[in-house]
Amino acid sequence: MDGLLIASLMLALLMALTLWRSFVLLRRKRLLAGGLWGLQAVLLLLAFFLLLLVFSNLQTYRRLTYEQPVADVYLRKLAPRRYQLSLSLPGEEEDIYYVLEGDQWQLDARVLKWKPWANLLGLDAFYRLDRLSSRYADIERARRIPPSVHDLSPPLRGLDVWRLQRLLREQLRFVDTLFGQSVFMPMADGAHYRVILGQSGLLVRAQNEAARKAASEMMR
Repeated sequence: MDGLLIASLMLALLMALTLWRSFVLLRRKRLLAGGLWGLQAVLLLLAFFLLLLVFSNLQTYRRLTYEQPVADVYLRKLAPRRYQLSLSLPGEEEDIYYVLEGDQWQLDARVLKWKPWANLLGLDAFYRLDRLSSRYADIERARRIPPSVHDLSPPLRGLDVWRLQRLLREQLRFVDTLFGQSVFMPMADGAHYRVILGQSGLLVRAQNEAARKAASEMMR
């Protein structure tokens, strides 16, 4: 992110100098030279706005440098196979509540990683939560009953880097990879899980006895 800020500031400075040079030449009635300098200023302005759009879109991805908590999940049973899930996100003052029908909860995220040389410019990996859904342990039940699905994607701001990379895979060489990843764990009354994102991807850790017991039974 620091690399993008530095590049944006350098472009803005270069654009200002180019525009000033264009005005000087035009005042001296050197129309051709002034016009060429003005055209360069317009091109620099377009590049500057493109960087701003990319920077704005990257704000929807949380910066990822070390292993860090992504979300805390709290569950309360409402009825058989019906749970209230409380999602606590870093930096958010209030929890978000959802109702899920099923045996397990699933959290999906998008992860964006840069090329090593781009990391040297200060670009760290980012993640963005995508959706929360439920799952059924029994395949036949899963085929008959649709899961509960909740959209977690934030409103789109700026240029969508995810979609742009899919369209211009060869041109965006500073992007190493974009991939989706999911984790799921059983729902149990009073269970508390913590979702963590490291360089290897998403991890889930049980935070209390109810969660540990449910996770142990799922593995049997």
